[in-house]
Amino acid sequence: MSDAVRAHYAQALQRRMQAAPAAVQRVLQDRVQRVQRDMAEPAGAPETGEAQPPRVRQKKILTPLGQLNQYMATATQAGPELKSAQRFRETWSRICAEEDVTQAVERGPENAGPLNSHMLVLRTLGLMRDLSPDYLRRFMSHADTLLWLEQAHARLNEPAGKTKPVKTGRVKR
Repeated sequence: MSDAVRAHYAQALQRRMQAAPAAVQRVLQDRVQRVQRDMAEPAGAPETGEAQPPRVRQKKILTPLGQLNQYMATATQAGPELKSAQRFRETWSRICAEEDVTQAVERGPENAGPLNSHMLVLRTLGLMRDLSPDYLRRFMSHADTLLWLEQAHARLNEPAGKTKPVKTGRVKR
């Protein structure tokens, strides 16, 4: 965590502490002190003469959002992206989003009524594709991210011995 994030976190804890009951204030005060202590000690700095308890580092189990953030952080460390690669990526994502919507509209229910929720969503995606392809691309990107998080959460909650593939949806034939 960067120092700016730690400072903001400490400020948020202090604001929260003002409206909290006394028991909660003590817990929040401990957290604020821990954050401030972590900000004061640079990472990897040699210990001073004071006796400090050894810190036990446990392997963190990342949440699905933490995994996504970690993946995004490592993917962006490669350096600046070439403009041609960026244009290719944007064009490819636009084409994929448009194809996904086209396939979804084709697979839609045939005799659905005007207020059928599935048809309303498909009509909305079709209009979005026609009116604003960039918005559709971003919307589909967010939807894909949410789907990934849902699938990762389902895998996390599975019992250790049983592994079933996560179903993403039913294909109508």
